[in-house]
Amino acid sequence: MIVTFKSRASGDLIYFKDVALQLLKLMGRDEKVPSALFAGDVATALTQLQQGLAAIANTEREKAAQAEEAPGNGQSGAGKTYVSLNIRAMPLVEMLQKAVKKQCPVQWE
Repeated sequence: MIVTFKSRASGDLIYFKDVALQLLKLMGRDEKVPSALFAGDVATALTQLQQGLAAIANTEREKAAQAEEAPGNGQSGAGKTYVSLNIRAMPLVEMLQKAVKKQCPVQWE
């Protein structure tokens, strides 16, 4: 299943449901689809999302440092590329920033 984020401030964004729900949690929202943010709530949601993503980035850096230090780590994830939630979230962060500037609500369905 997919979740589409919409705002008059930018084009639509499509995410797989599992990623979208993670992002909604980071924004301080529940897992309710469809739902929306009023224009006045977008800035708060953006701040919470950015703080959550920063915490995830710190955790990922710590895990990567520990993995480099561990001896005999072989290639456990050979052939698979990991795309962090921070990378996946960038289009949504940009949408929220534009929505804040233009005072637009954001909805998802």
